Amino acid sequence: MARAWVLWLVLLTTVAAYAVLVGWFGPQVQAAAGGLTPFDLRATGYGIDAARAFLTALTPEGRAIYLGPGRVNDTIFPVLFTVTLILPVRRRAWLWWLPALAYGVFDLAENWAVARLLVTGPTVEAGPVALASALTQAKFAAVLVAVVLALWGLWAGWRAR
Repeated sequence: MARAWVLWLVLLTTVAAYAVLVGWFGPQVQAAAGGLTPFDLRATGYGIDAARAFLTALTPEGRAIYLGPGRVNDTIFPVLFTVTLILPVRRRAWLWWLPALAYGVFDLAENWAVARLLVTGPTVEAGPVALASALTQAKFAAVLVAVVLALWGLWAGWRAR
């Protein structure tokens, strides 16, 4: 019974962190960038022109949110989500965990790379933009596989009951 309580706590905390990220900080940053989509949400990546356009449009207040409380939340969320994705496959071989771990690493690395772009501003060079964009794309690819495996793990566990 105690195990189920911990699992639900992790899940609910993850959902709460996600809700704050996409329901509170995301809209604030997007509004502060004139409606442009934040880097973290561009699943297909972005190039130098799109990055410079976003960085030019982003207000100082938006930059402060992105680098401050938004970044703190965007550090907590990937850690929680990684744990949440591992839980349904925790009893399987470590290869089943790998996509979830990769997602967590890619998301945290992406946060670091995006912070570099934000600190540099509109004069950012192509190399750092390409790195941040590649990490964003890798994050989305890894999370897709991890979610499929987690859902399969939940389904297989339910079937075995």
